[in-house]
Amino acid sequence: MDCVFCEIAGGGVAADKIFEDEEMVVFPDKNPGAPVHLLFVSKKHGEEFHTVEPAKLEKMLGKVREKIVELGVPYRVALNGMGATQIQDHLHIHLLGKVSAEKPV
Repeated sequence: MDCVFCEIAGGGVAADKIFEDEEMVVFPDKNPGAPVHLLFVSKKHGEEFHTVEPAKLEKMLGKVREKIVELGVPYRVALNGMGATQIQDHLHIHLLGKVSAEKPV
C-alpha cells in the first residue's frame, strides 16, 4: 500500500504530530493552504466520511472543535471524499485557520 497517511500514522514517515490516539493522528499539512492548516487523519486506511462509524466521526469532529476553540481565529473545515480533489484515498479532515474574506481559501 502506498499511502502517506498510513505511513505517518504508523511512524514510518516523520510528521510533527500534535495529537495522537488509537483512532486518529493530527499534524500540520506539509503544503498548507492557510497560515494554519491541520490534518485530522483516521488511522484506518480507506475510510470515507459516508462509511465511517458515526462514533468515530463524532470523536474526530470533536477534536477539530477543540482546536478551533484553542486557536480562536477565523477558520474553514473541509472534507473530501470518493476521490474528489484529494491526493490520498483516506479519511481526513482539514482545519484551515486564519482564513479571511480578503483572501479566501
